[in-house]
Amino acid sequence: MAMATPSSTSPRRPRQWVSRQITVPAALQRACDEFNSVRFFECHETLEEIWQEEQGDVRDLYKGLIQLAAAFVHVTRGNFIGANRLLQTSVAYLAPYRAEGAMGFDVDHICREAEAAHAAVIALGPGRLDGFDMALVPALACAAARLGAEARRWSAWGFDAAGSAIAMTIDVLE
Repeated sequence: MAMATPSSTSPRRPRQWVSRQITVPAALQRACDEFNSVRFFECHETLEEIWQEEQGDVRDLYKGLIQLAAAFVHVTRGNFIGANRLLQTSVAYLAPYRAEGAMGFDVDHICREAEAAHAAVIALGPGRLDGFDMALVPALACAAARLGAEARRWSAWGFDAAGSAIAMTIDVLE
């Protein structure tokens, strides 16, 4: 897949910090939508907004999902080393959540599909990822109805003690 490169003569807008409000449920849904529409980089960025703020036990869940999205960025770019490494580490970060799931995700299902995709990447080998079957990409789904209970269980950032989502202000570089 060819990558677009910016023209050396095109003006670049300087990046700046911007404050905005998010809710974790909306961000998780957006991340799932991005991932499932093959916008893996955007999914990675969306999940990082939550991960950077989360300091609790569910932080590694987000890191595993971020690495899963990044792995498929590498798959689409034909980068075997990056895809191989990130598919491995994503499943390792997600492993502690496999048995019961977390934050509305069926983590065991995601891991099984990621492991199948990883096996396909290994079978193809370096220089052959253009033959990767994109049907092997896991589908991400977050069960919104479970988020309140999960937020209480994990004491997750962006929720109150009752498990209700709170609009949170974050700073992002745009």
